[in-house]
Amino acid sequence: MASLDDILTTQKNGVLSINGLGQLFRGYIGTVTSVTVAASTLIVVGSGRLVNFSITVVGTTNGFIHNSLTVAGATAANALCAVPMPSTTADHPYPGIGVFPVNAVFDKGLVIVPGTGQKLNVTYSLI
Repeated sequence: MASLDDILTTQKNGVLSINGLGQLFRGYIGTVTSVTVAASTLIVVGSGRLVNFSITVVGTTNGFIHNSLTVAGATAANALCAVPMPSTTADHPYPGIGVFPVNAVFDKGLVIVPGTGQKLNVTYSLI
């Protein structure tokens, strides 16, 4: 027969497992949404996961989201993803506004460089 200590240890282990799953889930759905930006901006410094970005105002050129410690350090070599401008061609209709999944890991920080006229924000989790 199990002792009270065994039962309590089992209960504790169950709680720890559930908490760990909750933290893992939050990392994949994002825990922070940035302010909406219209100019190159350092959003956060640190490691984490870029969950998605949301375009609120379309632009006339592509923007980018970078894994960088500074705005000046944002280059093509550390771009996590492009933020597309709208396209209305028949083979690729794209309205330009909406939420776009990314699911990319960053280890320095997040810098948003919007395209001309774009406004957007990002949802991310820190590790």
